[in-house]
Amino acid sequence: MSMILTSIIMLLGVAFYIVTERKGLGMVQLRQGPNKVGMKGILQPISDGVKLFTKEVSVPFSASKEMYFLGPFICFLCAYAMWLIFPTTFSVVNFEMGFLFFLCVSSFSVYGVFLVGWVCDSRYAFLGAMRAVAQSISYEVFLSTCLFCPLVLVGSFDLMKMREFSFLVFFIGQELLILWIISILAETNRAPFDFVEGESELVAGYNVEFGGMGFSLLALAEYSNMFFMSMLTAIIFFSSVMGYSVLGDLMMAVIVVMISYFVVWVRGVVPRFRYDLLMKLCWQILLVISLALLMFYSCVLVSV
Repeated sequence: MSMILTSIIMLLGVAFYIVTERKGLGMVQLRQGPNKVGMKGILQPISDGVKLFTKEVSVPFSASKEMYFLGPFICFLCAYAMWLIFPTTFSVVNFEMGFLFFLCVSSFSVYGVFLVGWVCDSRYAFLGAMRAVAQSISYEVFLSTCLFCPLVLVGSFDLMKMREFSFLVFFIGQELLILWIISILAETNRAPFDFVEGESELVAGYNVEFGGMGFSLLALAEYSNMFFMSMLTAIIFFSSVMGYSVLGDLMMAVIVVMISYFVVWVRGVVPRFRYDLLMKLCWQILLVISLALLMFYSCVLVSV
């Protein structure tokens, strides 16, 4: 029952997070965001959901109908399957290998992205999918290396134990926090690493041929990944401040919202990189630094 309740809350939270981003970008760019539906546009996600899920579904002529719907479903399923490891005081199930489960599901979601771009038989969608796969695989290595640094100190893949012992990461892992934020921005295809969309070159990226229900599933999956990464950041780096209680859960929710809005702020103020600089940044700079930090954390653990 708690899992169903968590899924419903996350669906509603992600829907309103999309509106928050639209209004936040409007504030950054000195313009109005959604402000017509409900009071100050607060009911905009409900109207968007009704509109998208009631639109006629059109499948490209050369695409397989089953495969066409399988891609968004895989992305949506992987995005919300990761919330199974969400550690709270009312959790019934405790994943002892929570971080390993996160890495496996996050890696598998790449297949859904590639399937979405490939099955449409569109050059723009296929190029966007190839960019997404190359970017996700590259930064998955960097993200995993950053994740192993606090895991070396905690000595467990359990998120519950991470909430208890993350004070070590909070005090000595400030440089790791910067690398982790860069990795989650690239892993979730957010600015300044949003080459998957690339409006000037690829129109809308791998989801250019999707509308209605398929587009809504892809949007919910993308923003759910951003929300989950914000939650994971709060657990790894700020759990020592919050503690493990109901009050700690409320404080964690506040920190998750702040990190999520920081991601929106980055999109509004940071320009997009070039794609070759993106790959060079990953393989030649960030991965080297993260490996050096992993060796440092390992030496700290041995010396202690």
